[in-house]
Amino acid sequence: MKRAANLYSARTYAIAAPREATNAWPRIARWIPHIPNYVWLAMIVLTVSALSVSTYMRAQEMERDAKSSHAFTSTKVDNLKAFNSELKKQTQRIKQDPQAAQQAAQEQLRVLRPNEIVVAVRDKK
Repeated sequence: MKRAANLYSARTYAIAAPREATNAWPRIARWIPHIPNYVWLAMIVLTVSALSVSTYMRAQEMERDAKSSHAFTSTKVDNLKAFNSELKKQTQRIKQDPQAAQQAAQEQLRVLRPNEIVVAVRDKK
């Protein structure tokens, strides 16, 4: 198996530098760790995995929020549809039955019959 040089390692540059220029390079080269290629690959794979998992978890949370919002909205729509159908029935009843129309007018608009008398009562507080 061939060994490839790790071009990203500072040790490679430290050893390849001209030694006659300075005596500090050998001392620096001893302190720079040699990191094998499989370690670099493992770090990249772990980073990509961590990013994938965090993205997946965020997507799951957003999906849960969307489902919750959809359920709330659909419940509200169903309630409003039921209320709307009840209003339609009441409207039909008022259109067809004059007695129901008179009763609705008295309840909602406070309309009086010709022979009724209004008595004002003061609330005691």
